[in-house]
Amino acid sequence: MPNEHHGAHRLRRALAARLRGAAWVRIAIAALAYLVFAYVNQGRAAGLDYFVPLADAFLHGRLSIPAESFLNELVPIGTSGDGYVVYPPMPAIVILPFVAVFGSDLDQAGISILFGALNVYLASGVLARLGLRREVWLVLSLAFAFGSIGWYSAQSGSSWHFAHVIATFFMLLAIRGTQVQWPLWLIGLAFGAAGASRLPVFLAAPFFLAYLIQRTRTDVHGARPFGWMRLIRPMDRIGRFGFAPLIRNGLVFSLGTGVLLVPFLVYNAARFGSPLEAGYEMIPGLLDENQYRFGFFSIQNVPRNINALLLTPPRVAEQAPFFQPALLGGMSILLTTPIFLWSIRSRSPTWFIAGCWAAVAAILVPVLLHADPGGAQFGYRYAQDFYPFLFMLTAHGIGRRIGFEAALALAIGFIVNAWGMWATAVNWFA
Repeated sequence: MPNEHHGAHRLRRALAARLRGAAWVRIAIAALAYLVFAYVNQGRAAGLDYFVPLADAFLHGRLSIPAESFLNELVPIGTSGDGYVVYPPMPAIVILPFVAVFGSDLDQAGISILFGALNVYLASGVLARLGLRREVWLVLSLAFAFGSIGWYSAQSGSSWHFAHVIATFFMLLAIRGTQVQWPLWLIGLAFGAAGASRLPVFLAAPFFLAYLIQRTRTDVHGARPFGWMRLIRPMDRIGRFGFAPLIRNGLVFSLGTGVLLVPFLVYNAARFGSPLEAGYEMIPGLLDENQYRFGFFSIQNVPRNINALLLTPPRVAEQAPFFQPALLGGMSILLTTPIFLWSIRSRSPTWFIAGCWAAVAAILVPVLLHADPGGAQFGYRYAQDFYPFLFMLTAHGIGRRIGFEAALALAIGFIVNAWGMWATAVNWFA
């Protein structure tokens, strides 16, 4: 046991020194992402910026916002002209200090670009702690920034996409917390903040259950759970370390999540009369639209969403560059980020790998059942709900060296997303 502790201590010191040296690289990538996202945005104000007026309402002690003609996804309150924003409130809480300082004319897109760049910094930190060689996590960090559709959501800033940006921010914080051994309640708090930004990401809970199992195992056996994502160790039976300590750790984690989940349920009850009512189906005329003919969630919607997620190509255009992204309907993630195919190689029987795959599978359930494939977007925006886990699986699938095929897939992702950036900057959508 002393040798094990000594070895773990040396590993921690070596990794800490390496990560300190990489900090400036991560900052540089995030700064570059900020500049690119801002350039693509070109000063365009965010459309449908529900969270700025909602933050202003919170500052003035209100739960509703004045109805505006361009903010059409509101649940009206009688004949008052006010309405409730149906989206989870965490993005409004995040933006609240900015509204308090800069006023209700704040451009939501500017804050979205800032947090999009912070996501690149956090993602690079998560990847750097996976035990990858420096050039591997560096290239994957660039792929997160410029080889995935996260850039579109960041520069867009509209409420649909800003919610993805903030949910990803808190999810990456929670994942980073598992890497550096934050207190369990703090990891739970970050997870709760992610779910209070985008409800489907609450279904990432299996990942954190897997972490709790691994952490409990190492706690019981007297070793720090350092580097749990790097361990190539088969899953231990829970019975080997008992359910009682696992339940205790789970309760501490849940306490942090509950700090945000309980107020969110009270918020729903205050607006809609039930803590479990999110309000989407109460938007006037929404369910009359053709895409909702099978209901808000239905098995009938699965083929359409699978097509948008995996199979939809760009449109063919008559003028150069002869391919045009469709603004509505999505586009295959195998085109926007083909390196995700390497996630299939992650099949090690560890709690980490099992937790990642379980999180992806669970989040996919409401995504595929949902009636709307995502509205205005480049790519398939709902996939961002499980992007953090898919990137980690991809990193493990690539391993210690980027081969020729992986390099080609990365290059395609960069080219496709650069084409998408150009189409966004010049508004060249079908």
